[in-house]
This record gives sequence, structure tokens and C-alpha cells, in this order.
Amino acid sequence: MSDKKLHEIEVETGVAMKMRDGVELSADVYTPKEDGDYPVLLLRLPYDKTVAEFQSLMHPEWYARHGYIVVSQDVRGRGASGGDFRPFHDETNDGVDTIKACQKLKKANGKIGMYGFSYPGQTQLLPAAKRPKGLAAMVPAFTSDGVYDDWTFKNGALHQAFIQSWSSYLAINEVFRKGKPNEVRGIIQNLTGVCGAHDHLPLTNHPNLPKKYNSFYYEWLKHPTYDAYWKKWQTSNRYGEIDAPALHIGGWYDIFVEGTIRNYLGLRDGAKTEEARKGQKLVVGPWYHMPWTQAMGEMDFGREARNHTDDLMMRWFDHWLRGEDNGIMEDPPVSVFVMGANKWRQADQWPLKATKFTNFYMHSGGRANSLNGDGRLNRKEPGDEPHDIYVHDPHYPVQSMGGRSCCIAALTPMGPQDQRPVETRNDVLVFTTAPLAQDVAVIGPVDAVLYASSTADDTDFTVKLVDVYPDGQAYNVVDAIQRASHRDGSERPTAIKPNEIYEYKFRVGSTAIRFSKGHRIRVEVASSNFPTFDRHLNKFRKKMDGGYYDGFVATQRFFHDSEHPSRIVLPLVPAA
Repeated sequence: MSDKKLHEIEVETGVAMKMRDGVELSADVYTPKEDGDYPVLLLRLPYDKTVAEFQSLMHPEWYARHGYIVVSQDVRGRGASGGDFRPFHDETNDGVDTIKACQKLKKANGKIGMYGFSYPGQTQLLPAAKRPKGLAAMVPAFTSDGVYDDWTFKNGALHQAFIQSWSSYLAINEVFRKGKPNEVRGIIQNLTGVCGAHDHLPLTNHPNLPKKYNSFYYEWLKHPTYDAYWKKWQTSNRYGEIDAPALHIGGWYDIFVEGTIRNYLGLRDGAKTEEARKGQKLVVGPWYHMPWTQAMGEMDFGREARNHTDDLMMRWFDHWLRGEDNGIMEDPPVSVFVMGANKWRQADQWPLKATKFTNFYMHSGGRANSLNGDGRLNRKEPGDEPHDIYVHDPHYPVQSMGGRSCCIAALTPMGPQDQRPVETRNDVLVFTTAPLAQDVAVIGPVDAVLYASSTADDTDFTVKLVDVYPDGQAYNVVDAIQRASHRDGSERPTAIKPNEIYEYKFRVGSTAIRFSKGHRIRVEVASSNFPTFDRHLNKFRKKMDGGYYDGFVATQRFFHDSEHPSRIVLPLVPAA
């Protein structure tokens, strides 16, 4: 990038762009001073067009210096833009209209590229399904294929820490727009206060989320199942309508990484044109939501884990918007960072071609409870083994320690963290292999198959994959939750029968890690991971309005015998 000619830039702030219903959205436009025609890079966000996602990306002027007109726009109802902010509702039409407006900008050559991470990933994907003229490429980073599963909910459980902290952050701008500046300080305090009030019940009436500034939060909770409200934003239903090449960027500790991977796979196989299908790339680093850096949580992944995405994006847009033959499409389509080895690995497909999906079975003599127990993990199929027993008390949930959440590590549990403080609890079952005789590379999707019963008619089960170091440190790799009533999907959840054994199959998550020789692989099974996910009150409910007196203790029985072979399925590849 350093040998490229850099342009001098002129900036026009507050450029009004009129939408089809007459509402005007405000943008800052960065344009090269030299005469000529330039492609446009568009970023649409609800977090202030002046900030322009600078937490992880370079400033718009940096991109403009490389010969682009860059437009950073406040979405409807945010910042300096007109209208009311209704998350997701207006992003399809407003995105299409903004692309049309960008084509009319002075010096614009008609080609548009879109970029941005998190919510701005949705402001790319939603209008892309309308195939607006001029949209030539996009970079939907750290985003999902919809906003129900792996955004607001996970297999039926609410992404509580994320949704509550994100809502309270969005509320700050709502105070200004409603002309109540004297209330701003209290709303800012709510942002940090909500983290100390995750225990508040009911979820549907939260003191740190006043309804006049957090209407969207309460709107989401009215739709705890995957209904028509959510389906209209499901990108995975519209892959065949998208014809734009896309560079998908994600992080192994990001809340949206599963959706990021699904977007890549779905568009690779199902985009409208052959050019678009071939024009999909996936890059996943070891990062959490932001910032993207080598050191996160309690882990440093080395210099190769530093954020290189700005240069990558420039190569991407130079190819698709300028027609430069810079070799980016000759690179393998998949590039993932392998933790433990702390280096990048490229491949022609995902999962990797040489992947062997291997069962690791859970065993015990009936007391896998905590690190003090006798839980074992190996490839041997179980025989006649006693089941494990633990209780799930919703008023004493298992604490979240790191993991996949969003968006600020100081406010929500994110990244790698030593799990031993929760592994001392008797309501956490711990299954561990013997020390590994050689390196083991796990790269791809990790699935769980559990057999369990409960005295409740609804409850949760959680699974966590852990890398155990020779000195005992135990770092979380990936984790997930399954609400029992959502075992067959989230459109029409149904209660379970108390004390009946059910099979639960679910995706724990995707990852890329080398478990080094001498390390051990561990699996934790529990019934809560709080506040990453809301804790279940152990009662089947159609609404999310349960209070303190609606919860009761459930006795959980976890089976791992020949008829009920509970296991985790690991994608093993040669440990290059």
C-alpha cells in the first residue's frame, strides 16, 4: 500500500440525501481533490458518521486518500439524520436510496462498494438483496445472516448481556433526539448500571432500560420465537437475490461469527450469478467484536494476529471497483487464524478438505461434578455407565467468564479467560482427556449431542470447549446454549416432559485451534452461562415476563451410556 499515490482530500459534512419517503439522511463525504472519476465506498451506521467505526477500521479519509470517494452516513433516526430510528426496519430501502444518491455525487464513476462491521454489516446485506444498480462489492464484517438466532437469541436463549448493554447504548442518542438533554447523564449511567443489574426480573420491565428510550428492546422481547417479525430480515432466505461479491470478516470470539460463516457459505453456493458465487472470501481472526488486536482477554496471540483488514479491504475494492489485477482472487478463498499455533492458514473450502469429524465421548463413574469429579473425555464409545446429577438454581447461575458476546469487553463477557473459577462448581460437569501425546488441530464446526432429563418442563443445557494447559489453566475456546423447548427449532417451541430423556443436538460453534502436545481437551456441561445468556427459570413460558417467584430449582440428569452416547464432535485436521 505504501507505493500507491495518495490523494489530497476535501471533506463536505452534513450532506443531505433524500429517501423515497422524503426523510433526509445526513452524510460526510470525503473526495479526492484531483480531477477525475472515482468509485464510492459507503458506510451506513447508527453510531455517528464522524466516528465511522474508527474503533477497528481506519478513518474514512484514509480510504479516500487511496482514490475513493468515501461516504459515511448516519442511518435514519440517528446522529444528524432525520426520521425515527427503528433498528433494521428501514435499512433495505434506505440503503438502496443512498446507493442511488452516491452515484450522483460529483466525481463519482457509478461503482459503489459498501463496508462496515456489526450493524453496518446489515446495512450492506439487506439492500444487497435488492441488487441496486452500481453495487459492485461489499465487506460485511462481524455480522450475521439475520437478527434472530446468533444476534438476539441463541437456540432460544436471549443474548442478555449484549442485548441489554447495546440497547442502553443506543438509548443515549434517543435522549438527545427527544429533546431531554437533562436526562442524558442518567441514561449514560444506565449503560454501566445495566451490567450490575442483569439479575433483574422480569426482563420485560427493566429499571435501566426505560421504555421511552428503549422501545426497540421491548419490541424484541415480544418476539421470543422465530416468527414473521424476524424472518423479513433473514439474509439466508435471500442469498439467491444477491449478486455482489463479498469479503466476509469475522472473529473466533465474536458473537456473530457463526452468521458470518453462514453468509460466506450461503453466498458461495447460492448467490444469483456465477461471478458473485466465485467472488466470496472468508477471513476469520482470533478477535472479539472490537477492537481487533493480538491481545484479548487473558491471551496474546502474537504479532500475526494484528489487524490487517484495512489493507485487505483496499485490495478487495481495488480489484472489484477498479479492475486491478492485484492477485486477491488468486488467493485461497478461506483464511483462518489457528489459535495455539498462532498463525494463519489458508484453504480452498470450509470446512477444510481433510477434516475428519471425530466423536469424543463423555464418561464418568456418576460424579463428573466439578474439577473434583471423575469426568473423562475420549474416543471410546461408552458402555454401561451411571448418569451424572446436578441441580440448576436460576437464582445461583453459572457465571460467564469470557466467551462470545458484544460489544465492549468492559461491559460484556468476551474473549479467552481461565475457566477454573466456574469449574469448581458442582453444577458444572467437567470431562477432560488425558494429556495429548501430539498436537491436535481442531478447525471447523464443533457440534454437541447430549442426552439429558430434567424435573422441569423446560430448561437450558450449555456446552463449552476448553483448552487445558499443563499447569492447569483452562481457556474457553467456544461455547453455546440450547433451550430445551427449542430443541426442534425456534418457530414453535414445545415443553419437555419432566424426567424424560431427550436428545439435544446443536452447534457449539466454529473455531480454529491447535491443542498442543501435553495440553488436554475439556468439555463443560451445565445449565446456565449468565449473563451472556438469560438464565432459565425452569418453567415453559410463551412470554419472557417471568419474575423472581416464577423460578424454581430443577434436577438435571446427564446420560452417557451405550444407549445415550453423549459426545462432542470435533473437526480434526492435520496439525500443520
